[in-house]
Amino acid sequence: FRRKTFEGDQKSLLSHPHLSGGQNMKWSETAWEKAGPVFEKIITHPFVLGLASGSLPEEKFMYYIRQDALYLEEYTRAMALLASRFGNPQITGKFLEYATSNLDSEQELHERYLSDRRRTEASPTCLLCSSHLWRQVSAAPLEVALASVLPCFAVYARTGRHIYSTAVLQDNPYRQWIEVYAGSGFEAPSDSLVELCDSYAEGVRDSLREEMTEAFVTGVRLEWMFWDSAYKMEKWEI
Repeated sequence: FRRKTFEGDQKSLLSHPHLSGGQNMKWSETAWEKAGPVFEKIITHPFVLGLASGSLPEEKFMYYIRQDALYLEEYTRAMALLASRFGNPQITGKFLEYATSNLDSEQELHERYLSDRRRTEASPTCLLCSSHLWRQVSAAPLEVALASVLPCFAVYARTGRHIYSTAVLQDNPYRQWIEVYAGSGFEAPSDSLVELCDSYAEGVRDSLREEMTEAFVTGVRLEWMFWDSAYKMEKWEI
């Protein structure tokens, strides 16, 4: 996948009058500090450990890929709705640019692993994640909505880097997955979204900043649940 950089675009984007202000500690630093215990459980989860070692059973991985493909369909539409809320064509355009660059990479990855396109029923956890996403992007304050969509990018970028640093890549059947999420082509747009969230968090009232953090932590928890449901190959009980 080609690397996309937005350094010059970020400077013009983040110079927008709304995105000014200053606090000593970046919002993202606070958010990651709060989400740290959950992220630790992600990188030590048997699903993630199995990806790194290549020992994850294929049926569990394919379950995950199919559910992730369903979620990505909802996520793509939700991101378009969120982009429309900025009220500034420049910000809307750049948001969609670095958001869709990662989504395109993920869709290409799904196509590599899914030889058939049969329709899969959404699992309870997949439905929960999708419903939560739509609720946030349509009804939450813009700053909170941004924080809610960030984990899908930032958690995967961090997890990908962690897996790559510990993975056995030779003969690993999940090497392509690892290299996509550990690569700079995924990391750069994720970093851009982090910067956008930090910029919107500057100068807002403390209660709204806390709402952003809560939304981010909830999103990280849902990422853990998604991998856990795949490892258990979750089914509807009734």
